Amino acid sequence: MDDRQLFAAVDLGSNSFHMIVARLDNGQLRVIDRIKDMVRIGGGLDSRGRLDGETRERAIASLARFGQRIAGIPDQQIRAVGTQTFRRLRNPAAFLVVAETALGCPIDIVSGREEARLVYLGVGQGMPAPAGKRLVIDIGGGSTELVVGASPAEPGLAESLGFGCVAVTRSLFPDGRVTAARWQRGLRQIGAELQAHAESFRRFGWDEAVGSSGTIRAVADMITELDPEHRRSVTPAGLAELRRLTLDVGDTSKLELASLSEQRRPVIAGGMVVLEAVMNVLEISELAVSDFALREGLLHDLLGRLEDRDPREQTVRAMGERYKVDRSQAERIDDWTRTAFEQVAEAWALSTVHADMLHWISQLHEIGLAIAHDNDHLHAGYILEHADMPGFGRQEQQFLACLARLQKRRILSEELSRLPARLQGSARRLLALLRLGLAMNRARNDRNLTDFGVSANAELLSLALPTGWLDAHPLTRQDLEFEQQQLERIGIALTLRELDGSPLGL
Repeated sequence: MDDRQLFAAVDLGSNSFHMIVARLDNGQLRVIDRIKDMVRIGGGLDSRGRLDGETRERAIASLARFGQRIAGIPDQQIRAVGTQTFRRLRNPAAFLVVAETALGCPIDIVSGREEARLVYLGVGQGMPAPAGKRLVIDIGGGSTELVVGASPAEPGLAESLGFGCVAVTRSLFPDGRVTAARWQRGLRQIGAELQAHAESFRRFGWDEAVGSSGTIRAVADMITELDPEHRRSVTPAGLAELRRLTLDVGDTSKLELASLSEQRRPVIAGGMVVLEAVMNVLEISELAVSDFALREGLLHDLLGRLEDRDPREQTVRAMGERYKVDRSQAERIDDWTRTAFEQVAEAWALSTVHADMLHWISQLHEIGLAIAHDNDHLHAGYILEHADMPGFGRQEQQFLACLARLQKRRILSEELSRLPARLQGSARRLLALLRLGLAMNRARNDRNLTDFGVSANAELLSLALPTGWLDAHPLTRQDLEFEQQQLERIGIALTLRELDGSPLGL
């Protein structure tokens, strides 16, 4: 089989690691392989975000197995994401170096709302378009996602809450004993946290509710086993019967239900508490079940990125409008940096991924002006790092934020060192192009535009300008002198020459 037609999605959840491989067939993705490992990485994380050795080894071993399966698939056709537990890691960079080596591809840590968006997209791929609005609930190992929308691909409201089946089981039933008092305490605690969001969801409204996680599918299967006449869904009555049975035996290890797998058994009690709390607070009378979830959403999101349906582009446009970015100036910078990028991409080993990042920062570099003119570059960096940006992973946002913070004034090399090591080289080179674009377009008008050429060789960057142009533009000359000094701080030597090839001194 031609690996160029294969796509892979890797979902590194707090309870389970999942991978699906699909073949592109007549424009449709058809799943040809699935792998699931019950790693329970969330169970190995302590309150300070440290991962114990045994869990770490189990996770790396799983990633190595996944890596063997996806070896040979083009890098741009693979996407791996880490969710709640990865978000809680005290030192994610150190773990990611080992994890990405085992898997053989980068791992994006996604925000809670981005996780919710991907879940919603996955459910939308596996079910008919709703007649009205659809509410999707996903109970993972470390978090619970609530998403509602009127379109199968575009959520209208999304929240990620920090409780899941692993976390709640550890909190309520650490010794394995399941009691009514502990169960009720869990319902009160989770219900109280849900109340902060319940009104927003009720106001948005929904016509159908769907559950997508392994926890919800397991609960639905157990209810059906207890009542074979019951269709595969979750109702308050069915959930109450399952709770009664669980409390009667007092320990999920003693539940004699064939539909409950041995792997899910240790964390199912916490999952049931979360599900009951959600259904109570949102007053859900019946919850349908979807076999599609985040990994399917991730796969289709990946295909969209490669087929000019990249949600990140829509996010960038929306942010530009929200922060009232000067569109004309953003386009000037974008045009200049794109032209420069095309001339140095091969010499600097830059790919289309880097072209996209340079395009997006060119469009958004001035969003900090919406807060204040002073230190606007720092404000821009903060927004880009911490805002909810649908489609973007956490590392992508950190990358953009780093470029934003370093776009002007002195370059602080320690800022670059905060990025994962694999991103630092490309960040340096994109930063050089961005800063030159800003210097060459400081006048913010088209009258100052001129022909130029850019070339690169290792850590040398050369900018060619028309004869006499710098003499007529002394401010730009001064700016380029400053850029020579600053780029030298990150190991890039900037030289100037005339377009005919003659050296041009500053």
